[in-house]
Parts: sequence; structure tokens; C-alpha cells
Amino acid sequence: MTQARFATRLLAGVAASAVTVFSIAAPVLAQEEKTQGGTITVALETEPNGFEPLEGRIFGQTGSTVAITMEEPLLGWNHETNEPLPLLATEWSESEDHLTWTVKLREGVKFHDGSDFDAGDVAAHYNRMIDPENKFAGRSSLTTIEEVVAVDPLTVEFRLAHPWTAFLPTLADLGMSGPIPSPEAVEAGTQNRNPVGTGPFRFVEWSSGDRIVVERNPDYWNADDINLDKIVFRILPDTQTRYASLQSGEVDAIWTDRGPTIVEAQNDPDIVSMHADGAGAATILLNRRRPPFDDPNVRAAVAHGWNQDALVKISFRDTRPSVTHPLGNQKDCGEAGYRAFDQDKAREYVAAYGKPIEFDFINTSTPRGRELGELMQQLMKAIDIKVNLIPVDQTSLVRNVLSLDYTMSGWRFPDDVDMGPTLAASTTSDSNYNLTGFDLPELDEVAKKMVVAESREESLDLQCQVAEMINQDASILYMGGGRYWAFTTQRLKGVPKPYGGIVDVTRAWIDE
Repeated sequence: MTQARFATRLLAGVAASAVTVFSIAAPVLAQEEKTQGGTITVALETEPNGFEPLEGRIFGQTGSTVAITMEEPLLGWNHETNEPLPLLATEWSESEDHLTWTVKLREGVKFHDGSDFDAGDVAAHYNRMIDPENKFAGRSSLTTIEEVVAVDPLTVEFRLAHPWTAFLPTLADLGMSGPIPSPEAVEAGTQNRNPVGTGPFRFVEWSSGDRIVVERNPDYWNADDINLDKIVFRILPDTQTRYASLQSGEVDAIWTDRGPTIVEAQNDPDIVSMHADGAGAATILLNRRRPPFDDPNVRAAVAHGWNQDALVKISFRDTRPSVTHPLGNQKDCGEAGYRAFDQDKAREYVAAYGKPIEFDFINTSTPRGRELGELMQQLMKAIDIKVNLIPVDQTSLVRNVLSLDYTMSGWRFPDDVDMGPTLAASTTSDSNYNLTGFDLPELDEVAKKMVVAESREESLDLQCQVAEMINQDASILYMGGGRYWAFTTQRLKGVPKPYGGIVDVTRAWIDE
């Protein structure tokens, strides 16, 4: 279905549904009796980097989980039907040449500081993100947007460089670029640590290394849909501590990708298990800008020496799938040129390089990070490659990768409704998110065709081609696909599946 047909069909019913409330992360839940009031605690693995895009740079699953309670994007998304939903925007339409999208905003929305939300705020936010002078980490996924203009207080125009099938998913993005912050808080320099948005909860406190607290926003535009009085986000890096806290009832919800914990939780009748399959993948980045990964023989050797299936079985206990590409069920790309585990072939590439191979691998100082590092060490030792493990905290790892100060590191393709922008940003030579140093003219050509594709079907075919070229280049390896798990106590209701690993408790309630 083309984007134009998609928008036309959607607009036929959107005006009538403009006052219907939807969860950001899932379709509307069946009507149930909801209890008002109370406080819940959600345990986080890591501390957010912050809530101001230019300072925080990247949300990750933790940042998005917290941010969506306080900030909102223009659109929600129904992951069951793969369609956008009204949120801060109520209507949207595109021009005949597909180069201008007109978005109507919800009337009467206020930021937590009492100021009115309007088209100027939307334009200011997106224009700031796309300005190359600001060096926003996610700018490369937004470069199709040339300008955002406030037509009137409740109408905003997005002017594009070319037709873009990923436009509506981009407006629903829960990464740093999607939620709209208060321009006053951004201007004052307080947004990163004291976020101000339009969301159902407002910021109360952030005690570093311990907790973030938000409370119900009484002026929320749809306050009747919000049930909880307060949400406490506890920062508990240790998986077993998070899980034990869930079992004891000290916390009400956790996210984890630790296989042993997932298996144990599934067998506990007092715990509610939820999972969502999506796109994206956990990855390993090889920095082509640095030796020894500037040599294709070394990258190929490591790719064939890496055993994704072993990691999925040992660390994840088969709770996530091995993958050959990051498109999930959006498109079956088959093997996509994937370099499978083959130690004999790996040794051939080592021999072709003809010199000793040694490199540093930065990994998180968590049980998952240690397991990954130790497995990489063992596998590389078997093909005569030496790996030095550099354990760091999550914040340092993100900083090192985004500043390109690494040789090998764990990372991920986030689970996006449309993987095209992420694939293009990750692989085109002129992208500021080209973290591995791709510099392949043929890949640039395919990626740019993918971005300007006029239909979803054409874009997906080109995404598969990009995935195959990534695999052949061997500077991005996979360590499991997009399957995400979350767990709650029995008393917590109204939590949707954790799409993208985001635990959305914005419209949850307590049933004692």
C-alpha cells in the first residue's frame, strides 16, 4: 500500500476518532473496571542519559520507558494493525506530489509548565533536530524533512525533500526525536534533567543512581484515562535484584533480556509474563575506521568465527531468535548473505590477512556483558585472534560508540515500525550515525533508493538488499533478534506488550 493510499484510508475515520484515547505502544485494551489512584514502582536496568535530545543524544529502552510518561509524540501506533493513531495530532494528509504533509494538532493541550502546546512548538522541535549545526545524534534518520512550518496555531506543515514512506512512523517514534519537549525548558537548559512535556505524568525528582519519580498531571488533555497517582522508576542494574524485587512485590514491573530470569519468571504463577516480537536486533559493531577492522579479511574472519546461535542458547536461553537481518516479520529476507559460523572459513581469512590479530572489545559490566565478552574471547581464540575485554558502564559505552572511540562494541538496531530510516542512517557514508564507518558507493546507492522508494513494498525489497550488503561487509554482526520481555505483578493491570522493549505503564492501574 502506498503512503498516499494509507493516509487517505486513515483520514476517512480519523476525525470521528480524534477524541478516542490510545496507548502509545499498543491498541486500546478491552474495557475493564479500572481502579483510580495509587503508586507503582518500575525497575530499570540503567539510568537514562537525559531527556533533552542534544544532551541526552539517545534514549534506549530505559529512556523511552520513562520519557513516555511525561512527553508525547504527535502520533501513537497500533502494532497489531501497523497503523498510526491520533495523539497530539488528530488529522494528517499529504499533498498530491507527496512532498508536503499537513498535520492538525489537538486543541487545548498544555505543557506541564502551564504554557499552551501549539504548532510553533512542533516546528521548533523538529527544525532543531534537523539543523546540522546542532549535531543531533539521530539527525540522519530525519534528513528527508527539509523544513517544518507552523501554518497557524493548530496546523503544522512538514516539507520533504522527496516522497517518504517512513513519514508517519517517524512522527510516532519514541526515540529522542519523537516526543515534543517544552521549548521554554529547552531554551532554559533544564530539559535534560527536569523534563517538561505534555504527557499524563509530570516530573517530580531525579535522584541519580537511585530513582526518578513522576506524578499524575491533573491538566492532562485526557485526564480521565489516567489512573495512577504516581510512578517511581527505580534504577536497579542487577538483574537478580530486579527480579527478586518483583517477586517480593517491592516493584511492580521490570524489563529484562536475561534468559535464566525469563525462563524462571514464565514458570512463576504469581508473575505476569509478556513478550512482543518485532524488528531490530542486538548487534556487535566493528569499527572499520580502525585497524584491524579496516581490513575486510579481518572482518570476515570475525564474522565467521562469531557464533550467534551459541549466545542465543547460552545467554538468552532461546528466549530470542537468531537472525540474519533486522527486519523481523516486516519482510522475510532469507539468509541475506549472512556469514554463518564456520571456523575453517574464519581461519582462511585469518591466513589471508597474514599478521597477528588483536583488538579491544568494550562491553557492559553486567552479567550479560560479561557473558558476551567471554564468549567472544573464546570463539576468537579458537581462530587465533586475541580479544581484550574492556568492561564499562552503559553510559560510557554509549558515549564511546557515538564519539567513534571504540574498536568493537555491543549495540543494537532499535525496533522501528519502518526500519528504512535506521538502516539508511547506519550505512550511508555521509550519515552522522554511520557508527562503523561504511564507505561503500554501491551501498550508498541502494540505501538512497530505499529512502526515496514510493511504496512500502519497494522499500522493503531494498531494505533486504541493504541487509545483505551489511552482512557481506561484516562490520555489523547479530546477537539475537527483536523479541522483548517484560514482567509485572498480578496487581498491575493495563500494561501492553513491550514493543521495542518499552514498558508502557502510562495507562495502567492497580487491582488489589
